[in-house]
Parts: sequence; C-alpha cells; structure tokens
Amino acid sequence: MLAEEKRTIVAVHSYKGGTGKTLISANLATLFAAKGIKTCLLDMDFRAPSLYALFKFDQPAYWLNDYMNGACGLDKVLKNVCYEGLEKEKLFVGFANPSTEAIREMSAKDRTWEMQALAKLLSVSGSLFDLGFDHLIFDTSPGLQYSSINAVVLQTSRWWLQH
Repeated sequence: MLAEEKRTIVAVHSYKGGTGKTLISANLATLFAAKGIKTCLLDMDFRAPSLYALFKFDQPAYWLNDYMNGACGLDKVLKNVCYEGLEKEKLFVGFANPSTEAIREMSAKDRTWEMQALAKLLSVSGSLFDLGFDHLIFDTSPGLQYSSINAVVLQTSRWWLQH
C-alpha cells in the first residue's frame, strides 16, 4: 500500500460539456488499476451520467444517487471492474443513475441537500482511503454545478490538509 501522502483525489472538470471528461476519468482510473493501484472512480455527473454506458455493466441494484440520498451504504454502490489484464479488486466504479427521472430529481436538489452532499463526499474520501484505495477519481458534470464544485473542493481541501 502507498503511504497516505501518496493517495490522491482527482476531479476531472471542464466548464464545457463534451470535452472528454468521462473518457479521461475512465482511462486514468483504468491506467492506475492496471499498474496495481487500488482506484475508485465516481460518476459525479448527475445531469448527464455516462460512465454506466462506457463500462457496459448490468444495471446495479444501487446507484451513486442512492448513496448521496442516504438510501444505502457506499459498499452497495461500488462495482468491481475486472477486464483481461486488469487485476481483480483494483478498480471500483460508482455509477450515477442515467434514467431521465433520476436526472430530473438530482437537478432539482436544493442548496441544503448540496451542503449535505459535500459533507458526505468529505466522509467518503476518508472511508475509501480506510478501505485501502489509493486513488479517488471524480468524473464531474460540466459548468458550475454544486456536485462538480463539491468534487473540486474535496480535491483542493485534501491538498491543503497535506501541506
């Protein structure tokens, strides 16, 4: 396991949509995992989630939306991704729900919910590092959405705490 200071949080963000954030996030996570580094990739793009389509998983019982809404634990959301040449238990992905209803629901969240979501994300990073993850990657939604800002804040706050 890497020393704690080697653990990283990466938020892949762009103000504009269609710039390749999801592809960069997925490739970065897969690259880390292929090097034997335990990595978690979370789809924080609740307005246009696409990691689910990219990885072509069966529909999960729980989505990242469910965790953010308090309906389940993080362990129910994370899916172990294993490809040929990729060691098992090295890449886990939390998928956002791509259904129209879920996108509408997440788009209608108020600031109180967003603040609670930030607190949840702060605890998630600690929990994931406690579970042995070395890298945490967020695929964010474009623009200035709270979920994107929360992911960037989480990345920045971890850096400030280390320095």
